[in-house]
Amino acid sequence: MCRYALKKYKPHYVCFDCRKTFKQTIIEDIIVRNGDWDFYWLLNYSRNKPKVEKFKKNHPEILERFEKEYENKIYKCPDCAKEMHSIGMDFKAPKKDKIKEWEIVKSMYKLGNTFHTCGCSGPGYIPHNPKDYLIYLENRKVEYETNLHERSEDLSTEEKNKYISYWKTKLDLLNSEIQIQNIR
Repeated sequence: MCRYALKKYKPHYVCFDCRKTFKQTIIEDIIVRNGDWDFYWLLNYSRNKPKVEKFKKNHPEILERFEKEYENKIYKCPDCAKEMHSIGMDFKAPKKDKIKEWEIVKSMYKLGNTFHTCGCSGPGYIPHNPKDYLIYLENRKVEYETNLHERSEDLSTEEKNKYISYWKTKLDLLNSEIQIQNIR
């Protein structure tokens, strides 16, 4: 069974500058504390679609405030006050003095690789040295190329174009990271 299905866990955030991780308050707890639970429940859990649509139409200011305060909330590092990044609950941070590993984690994050899972697989894989990281990148490249070329035929032309654009962008980022790693 998925570990995170049974109870709520605090989300994990990382500060790459300080090389530290911090757990943050669960967003639902903040919503309850601010007295917004009824609105939040209506917008996210209600099955009464006409009521939800009417509420959205009549209260755009609440939607805007929710987006700013909850959905796009920015957490600052308590040490350096720079923006922290949501890394996922399955992230096991390297020791602070393992600078190369932290650089690899930061690079993985920039490529969109985080540790957001259901909790079944445990801590995600982090290569420990540049050679292992290059192998990891090459394996990801094969996955991305496969995804780019193997797509469902039942997609509309617009969906297909978005899909192709998405994987091309990811592949371009990956190729540039491979070049950077080959230079080092």
